Amino acid sequence: MSSGAKQITRYGIETAVGTIATTWKTLANKSNGLDAKANTTESQTIKDSRIAAGTLVTGIDVAGDIETEFAYGIQDDLLEAVAFNAWTANKLTFGGTTRKTISVERGFTDIDNYQVFTGCHLNQWTLSIPDSGIVTSKFSIMGMKRTAYEVSKASGATPAIDSPLFTAQSAGDILIDGVKKAGMCVTQLDLTIDNSMQVQKCLNFEDSIGAILETIMKGTGNATIAWSKNTAEMYEKQFLNEPVEISYTLKDSLGNKYILDLPKVLLSAPLPSGSAGDILTTQFSFAVADVAPTITRVPVVAGP
Repeated sequence: MSSGAKQITRYGIETAVGTIATTWKTLANKSNGLDAKANTTESQTIKDSRIAAGTLVTGIDVAGDIETEFAYGIQDDLLEAVAFNAWTANKLTFGGTTRKTISVERGFTDIDNYQVFTGCHLNQWTLSIPDSGIVTSKFSIMGMKRTAYEVSKASGATPAIDSPLFTAQSAGDILIDGVKKAGMCVTQLDLTIDNSMQVQKCLNFEDSIGAILETIMKGTGNATIAWSKNTAEMYEKQFLNEPVEISYTLKDSLGNKYILDLPKVLLSAPLPSGSAGDILTTQFSFAVADVAPTITRVPVVAGP
């Protein structure tokens, strides 16, 4: 038997795609669903009885989500893998071309079972700001191989960083076209960066996944906004296919900030619906168009 308190997630940046990492960090997380799945095909062989011939393993897929509580500075290398880019002057631009893969180890320490996933690509990243509660960061991963060990491959891993978490109260004003719009109270906001990755499978004994290739980068999300005169004006933009810029800030209790900027997004939303006792809101869905989103980190400046 194994305790949920005895599981641990570690990751390391690979020097070559699919080559197990040598330097590791511990990733604090809420849940880890990264797993391998055996794809099977039922044999159609006719024998001298009516008993089914059974199934054969014909492929293996490696995929899953790791959900975390978001804090400043602890996932910047993972965000580079999502963005296919590197931080430059504290700004990261999504939709780049520089591939970065990771190895992930899921350790079940009380039974000496360590599942190592290599060639892991970060296909999606979802940042969710709730109306109350803790901001979450979820990575959707596609990997190339899984291997089980009785001894951890992540010895000497850096411990998880203990940083103040972002909460709903960490979110600053939501700016539309660079301006805070009167009456447009945003109560919830999600953003998903999707690299639209595809698996290239090859005939190669056990290593059937030859590559994982990124295609179109998509940025989508939704925001729940109080219905107001300015909200009604933004509602009209969907019928003209008129884009807007959305930017927002997260600031932790120490003063460190992330600024997310979506320079050009297209909108869709329904009219609000509610009873006489409700506060009217509507949910805008948005999609990035033409211009890459960015995230900028602003570290707090220590005083004299």
